[in-house]
Amino acid sequence: MPIVAAAGLTIPKSSTRAITSPSGTADSMEILAPVAFNSEELKELVKKANACIIWGGALDTSPADNILIEIERPLHMDPVGLMIPSIITKKLSLGVKKLVLDIPVGLGTKFPTPADGIKFAHLFKEIAKNVGIETTCALTLAHQPIGHCVGPALEAKEALILLRDYNAGPNSLIEKSTALAGILLEMGGKAERGTGQDLAKELLRSGKAYEKMKQIIESQGGNPNKMPDEIELGEYVKECYATASGHITEVNNEIINKIAKAAGCPFSKSSGVEIFKKQGARIKEGDLIFKIYSNSQSRLNKAEKIYNSTGGPIILGGMLIERI
Repeated sequence: MPIVAAAGLTIPKSSTRAITSPSGTADSMEILAPVAFNSEELKELVKKANACIIWGGALDTSPADNILIEIERPLHMDPVGLMIPSIITKKLSLGVKKLVLDIPVGLGTKFPTPADGIKFAHLFKEIAKNVGIETTCALTLAHQPIGHCVGPALEAKEALILLRDYNAGPNSLIEKSTALAGILLEMGGKAERGTGQDLAKELLRSGKAYEKMKQIIESQGGNPNKMPDEIELGEYVKECYATASGHITEVNNEIINKIAKAAGCPFSKSSGVEIFKKQGARIKEGDLIFKIYSNSQSRLNKAEKIYNSTGGPIILGGMLIERI
């Protein structure tokens, strides 16, 4: 979002808090600045910075969606039949005309296979078109977490690190964020088709996206000079080490989500998990591979129990699939 805004496009981002995931966009942004604003305040924010990242639940623009989300959250449900109108009503209420919809595909996500994602994409595009929103759907790899962090504070910290220093950010986070931003830059006429990601990377690398993010944080009442190390993480920590040597063949999203939620996510913003080694990496016995943060010892104990009982989300293997 700050990449697109740094190019001069207007991009009001209204998001929900987490429904079935360990962290929603609004949960992470709230680490850096307030996210609850009414409609009139929202207009002023967009005037100041041509962008914002806010919580849609504080607006009076899609009240039915707010009610439905409060029903879905305790049930840990986010059905497609409610997901599509939830996204579209928030975009319509903010006057959005062009939209890029990220559809993460992979085991442990809402769309386990590309076929599932494609089916959803066509349905979404048809409904969005009927209400005047031009949509490009982007199926993205989600067989393991993007970046290395899961949880509101950890994700905000990782994003801030990348915005401040292009070379310090995880490659997967760079590739995904610039790919999505690049599509919007092309749709908004800032780049020719096929060149949007290059422009997005330049805006990120040059620091222009970080300067725009600072402006957005300040306009929303946060501290624009907050450093990544100043972000508070859970005081109760469990470090997990590799019990064998080998290379990682899988990072299980479902187990990571269970551990993060047991640790306190998303309601405890300082809780979460950090993944030090991901798919394809070679590791040695005794290497630090996973860290759990929590705001309470009892929650940390529950998260550790899940880690131990499942064998952890980091799966080692070789080329042999099965011996029959």
